[in-house]
Amino acid sequence: MTQTAPALPPRPRLLVLNPNRTAAMTDAVLHELRRLTAGQVELRGFTCDDGPPVIATRESFAAGAQAAARAWPAVDDGWADAVLLSCYGDPGLAALRAASRVPVLGMAESSMLQALARGRPFHIVTAGKAWGPMLHELAARHTSAWPLLHGITTLDTTGLAGSQNPAAFSALVQRALDDLDGAHPGGAAPDCMLGGAGFAGMRPTLRYGGLLEDGLQAALAQWRALPITPSA
Repeated sequence: MTQTAPALPPRPRLLVLNPNRTAAMTDAVLHELRRLTAGQVELRGFTCDDGPPVIATRESFAAGAQAAARAWPAVDDGWADAVLLSCYGDPGLAALRAASRVPVLGMAESSMLQALARGRPFHIVTAGKAWGPMLHELAARHTSAWPLLHGITTLDTTGLAGSQNPAAFSALVQRALDDLDGAHPGGAAPDCMLGGAGFAGMRPTLRYGGLLEDGLQAALAQWRALPITPSA
């Protein structure tokens, strides 16, 4: 008698929700996630066409959260096993979770939880001067991770500008990492988080003496730690 092999379970499905309206940034995140997951995850992207072009101020942060909330009925269609909110500051994360039937992952929260799990000081490098106080406030709300925050370096650019001139953006990020490295000789550099969707795909090209992680890596690690039942 010929036995029929059991059907393999479907790959887990991750939907990327971009709260800004720049589709190229959604595409860059999806491209990097395909590399990080090596084809083991089904991916789909959703760009909020009525969101701001980039989230780099308190006003655009609020607009991005509102755009994500308006998009949610279209996003929450039963396809995804989890949703990744692809803005490092996690705009509207709590509201999306309250409405969602599946886990909603935030890049900033995930990176702080990863730092907490490692128990090591962590530093954030991000794009946009306004993000400095905004991320300090966000870290302070994560009270367990707050004592581990080493500092925040804000680059005088935005993720959108960086995506439009990748070479200049990469050079700017590398200088920030070199400065952080140089301030901590002898292997004492803190773990460093690249904070923003605009950094997607950049990490393998950069040099740093300590652990270097981006928000997509952190979010995937948090997702893998959850009990996921793939959709049929």
